[in-house]
Amino acid sequence: MTLESGVWVDPKRMLQAIRAAGFTPVPENVRMTLTGVLELRDGGCVLKLDRMKTPMELPCVDRRHDGSAAHAPGESAGRVVEVRGRWIAEGAGALEVETISDAVADR
Repeated sequence: MTLESGVWVDPKRMLQAIRAAGFTPVPENVRMTLTGVLELRDGGCVLKLDRMKTPMELPCVDRRHDGSAAHAPGESAGRVVEVRGRWIAEGAGALEVETISDAVADR
């Protein structure tokens, strides 16, 4: 599913709606492609989503061997990046980073 720019659908609520409709949701299969600015905070990484109607930030977890998300905030300061990853439903939710790349200017 592709959402309109500036719209956020809470994955937890989406999974609950799928369950309420009689289907079995698979949280491990929720994947996201998001754009925003990565910031380093409290030893972790947060993606400040761009073009949002309401400000939105999403914690990022980088479990890749190269740990690119840990280096990306300094390298990407002031630039919008595209982050692809898997939704982690535990706690408040987070994005398990798979790739980080420069965002395409006209999306």
